[in-house]
Amino acid sequence: ELPLTTKEHEQRWLRVQMRSLPPYTSDCQIDCIVWDITELVRERNLRRESQNRLETMANLSNEALFLHDSGKCVDANNAAERMFGYGRNALLNLSAADIISPETLPTVTDNIQSGYDKPYEAMAKRHDGSQFPCEINGRNVLIDGKTLRLTSFRDITERRTAEEQIRFQANHDALTSLPNRYLFMDRLTFAIKLSKRRRECFALMYIDLDGFKTLNDTRGHIIGDKVLRDVATRLSAKLRDVDTVARIGGDEFTVILSGSETPEDAEIVANKLKDALTSSPVDLGPDEAPYLVTASIGISLYPDHAETIDELISAADSAMYMAKKNGRNTFRFATTKRSENS
Repeated sequence: ELPLTTKEHEQRWLRVQMRSLPPYTSDCQIDCIVWDITELVRERNLRRESQNRLETMANLSNEALFLHDSGKCVDANNAAERMFGYGRNALLNLSAADIISPETLPTVTDNIQSGYDKPYEAMAKRHDGSQFPCEINGRNVLIDGKTLRLTSFRDITERRTAEEQIRFQANHDALTSLPNRYLFMDRLTFAIKLSKRRRECFALMYIDLDGFKTLNDTRGHIIGDKVLRDVATRLSAKLRDVDTVARIGGDEFTVILSGSETPEDAEIVANKLKDALTSSPVDLGPDEAPYLVTASIGISLYPDHAETIDELISAADSAMYMAKKNGRNTFRFATTKRSENS
């Protein structure tokens, strides 16, 4: 193939084929055939440029791309090397089991075998053994008359983190990070269902800080917020992982004590919480005087005092007000259903 410039200064491409004609002597005749292949060369160059652009785009992409032939990796882009921590040659010798966690490998394998072509999520693993969530999108492609499998991997760690943060914010108090009223009601519903099934008891505590409104009015909401955060920390430190402490509004907190079979069990925890609040004043910084927190606590037992959510909360709330009337910084139990009926 030879380039040629015409009289009009236009570049053309020629394909020349020559052969000697017998008798083969030094001055024999030569048969020469010339084709104008300018359009063919232009089309070929366009295809090559397009392929180079696609390869550049694939290598600059943050998505890892793998091309498989009957389960064997035949090509991968630069993002695959960065994402999984392997060199290119090592990538070409890997199987799905090398880059997918054992928990999600069966799903990935089934999707590969069935030709599933919609995005789905799985856990991938890097060369160093660390795992990360990814979105996988695979499809069959026809290349040079052969069906291959093109699979893309997108690291969705940031998306998962954002989703988890949104879920946390929807279910937790912004000031104290404790469960909010919505999550508290959900867990209280679950506690009742679980206790019914197991025929067990549990306790609900309703906690209201004493004199907190006065603190807010005289020293400001910033100081009040510091006290609430400190209270949340102290309450959480005295409870088990299976228990729930929630802030349901203002200076009101609730506690669900799983497995509290007797009033004595709840009384032990109530004393621990009361002591945790009064053990030392809240340090509010060098420019503010410390503040001693006390609280009135009301306790209702399921199913002794109530069997529904509303009745259980109401019983604990009423008991809390009884504690306030009896001098504050103390706790009281709700009256039993039998006492109320009599």
